[in-house]
Amino acid sequence: EPLRIAGYVTTSDRESNFHKTLIIQDSTGAVEIMAGRYGVPNIYPLGNYLSVELQGCAIGRHYGVLQIGLPAKEYSGYPTDYFSSRILLDKHITRYDVRNPVAPKPVAINELHQSDCGRLFCIGNLSNVNSQYTATVPLNQTGTWQGYNLFTDKNGVLIAVYTSDYANYAKELLPNSDVAITGILQYGKLGSEEMFMLKMRDINDCKTKN
Repeated sequence: EPLRIAGYVTTSDRESNFHKTLIIQDSTGAVEIMAGRYGVPNIYPLGNYLSVELQGCAIGRHYGVLQIGLPAKEYSGYPTDYFSSRILLDKHITRYDVRNPVAPKPVAINELHQSDCGRLFCIGNLSNVNSQYTATVPLNQTGTWQGYNLFTDKNGVLIAVYTSDYANYAKELLPNSDVAITGILQYGKLGSEEMFMLKMRDINDCKTKN
């Protein structure tokens, strides 16, 4: 059906933690657009207002995040595929000359819901607890951001933070102090545990306490 949605861009792949995708968000929710192009921030910068024509697209969920793209190949393990050309992308996405950067919403882990996946949040007072879960969860033990790192809040509630091996900051060291982390909310399985996850846009999404 000829349905259209719209929202403001909340992600950037300049640091390569989001690969050829972008997320738009408004007051009702968020979706990930499978852009399939390099240089996404040059086409759709942070805060840019976009609308998406859904007719002819496929919709699925990945790590709890609603995705919009093309139908996935039969052999693919993913729910959607990238848009195959810039022409097709421009057919479905309209960019407006409106900019309004979305501020991350401060929230506690126990206030999150799976329906929040895809939205931009900031969670404070987090400390890294990788060393306490080495036997049960596949975590990064190098002391860097690469892969999965596990954090807990002051109430002992866990959340994972994922960083792609290809992210520019993947080899940077984790802070030793408590942090506030901003990122896109996801939900999935880490080892045998299901939990919420955050995916940062760049290293500046992690703030240490003053």
